[in-house]
Amino acid sequence: MKNLLNCHCLGVHSFVLSQDKDSLLRRVFYADTDHTLWRPFEVAVHPHHVDLKITVLEGTLYNPIYERHIKGTPFKKYNWKSHILSGRGRFELTGEEKLLEKSNFKYHSGQSVSMFCDELHTVFVEKGQTCVWLVEEEKPTREYDQINYSVHDLTKWSPDGLYIEVDDSVKDKYLNKFYKKIQELIR
Repeated sequence: MKNLLNCHCLGVHSFVLSQDKDSLLRRVFYADTDHTLWRPFEVAVHPHHVDLKITVLEGTLYNPIYERHIKGTPFKKYNWKSHILSGRGRFELTGEEKLLEKSNFKYHSGQSVSMFCDELHTVFVEKGQTCVWLVEEEKPTREYDQINYSVHDLTKWSPDGLYIEVDDSVKDKYLNKFYKKIQELIR
């Protein structure tokens, strides 16, 4: 896995800490003050390929959880072709489905949340605020559903300016002050 600037959206960076023999990742996301994660549904509502644990290292991370529900709001439904895995990400429109926001907890520095792979969520960070969070993957327990939901037309989405690969020296500049805390968490 690679260290990436502008991972999924502008101003949010992904730095790999480790990947074990089962290809399970530990990585840190870093939303800098110029991120676009404050925009509603900047990252589509999505499940994950594995259960995971999120721990906030700095700032506040909002984690809205959704469920498919007849009384929900209509969202466009897309099949996601991963940019990280395929080299050129894209969304294919497959229909529409109603989603209802089930919860929207905010997590502060030191707080964690565990999520099942099939839970639908997105993340949000207030405009101009920095947020740093650790993601620890678990072993797969279910088949991965690459469906994403958005109120935006994601068929026009482009990876231009996103997924810029950087080396460990850039990762160290962003994460240097967090390494001690990270080591305590992943022992």
